[in-house]
Amino acid sequence: MAVVLVDDFVTDLLGKSNAPELDIFGQDSHIYLVSLPQREDRRDQMERLRIAQGFEWTTYDAIDSSDPIIENIIHQVGLHRELFTNTASFRWPRNINALSITSSHLLPSESDLWPILDYRIHDHTPSHASSNVSHSGPLPSNLTCATDDYTILPFNAGLSDFRVLTAPKVACWYSHISAIRRFADSNNTGPDDIAIILEDDIDMEQDIRQRMHSLWGSLPVDWEIVFFGHCWSNESFYPPLPRPSSDNAKTFQSSSTQIHPSFAPKCTHAYALSRSGARRLLLHLRYPLFAYSRALDQAYAWLVESGRLRSYSVVPSIVVQRKIGKSDVMAGMGSAWRETLDHGVFDG
Repeated sequence: MAVVLVDDFVTDLLGKSNAPELDIFGQDSHIYLVSLPQREDRRDQMERLRIAQGFEWTTYDAIDSSDPIIENIIHQVGLHRELFTNTASFRWPRNINALSITSSHLLPSESDLWPILDYRIHDHTPSHASSNVSHSGPLPSNLTCATDDYTILPFNAGLSDFRVLTAPKVACWYSHISAIRRFADSNNTGPDDIAIILEDDIDMEQDIRQRMHSLWGSLPVDWEIVFFGHCWSNESFYPPLPRPSSDNAKTFQSSSTQIHPSFAPKCTHAYALSRSGARRLLLHLRYPLFAYSRALDQAYAWLVESGRLRSYSVVPSIVVQRKIGKSDVMAGMGSAWRETLDHGVFDG
């Protein structure tokens, strides 16, 4: 897993200069491709994809699960679960909606401070972080992945891997949220900008430019997240969006698109965020009782399913996980979910 920053990639990807209906995206968009520095095998493959598609991007390194920052975060997760055992008292912050549409900086707060709270140093708590008390002590073990808003399952040795909270899952969460924060709180982004997050084990349709060109005009203006690929969810549960007429964006043709309102999409290998969507997602992901509480894709799926994110999915997927080598998050090559493309870059 790594995060690759790609500037001006979407301008090329969407063919914006030839697609006036895509002007809803405003300025140039920003892309972050999620790859660990040591995964040279994946970086080589992504370079092949980049050359084949004619993209330009800059790599932004993700964090390894053995980094002390991840230890600090895991300790804080365990500490908060000890302090807040009453799941019935869970309440989302009331200011999420307001903050998501503002242009003000999202100052470090709540779980943003966890990486710097070294659990091995007693009473190492910044004075401005009174609610994030860091105590010395052993690193907690046997943590489970929460469900719903804040339902903590008891640990037992027979739990499936996807129900156990591990350091690689925390590292994946941290890497994605770092990329999202860079976009959501940047001085160089405007309200109409978008970000695209990709991971480094992907393949995509060779004609993705044309596909994206025809899809984006169908999205409602208040969209927040779009999954280019997903797993473990029937995204056809909801009917597809209608296709707008080419001569009048307010008139819809009888034909439908490949974009569906999302049901509960998992996997985070390819998705887009509006600026307000990125800020809204960030505000949820950093809330202490929800932060790092489960695998990142489980968090996304719940936020979508519970109606806290306005999400859409491309069906069938136009970006898929290749799963041809060792996973950075799960044992082996990852989950059993597999998808194919019509004409992927690596098909030849």
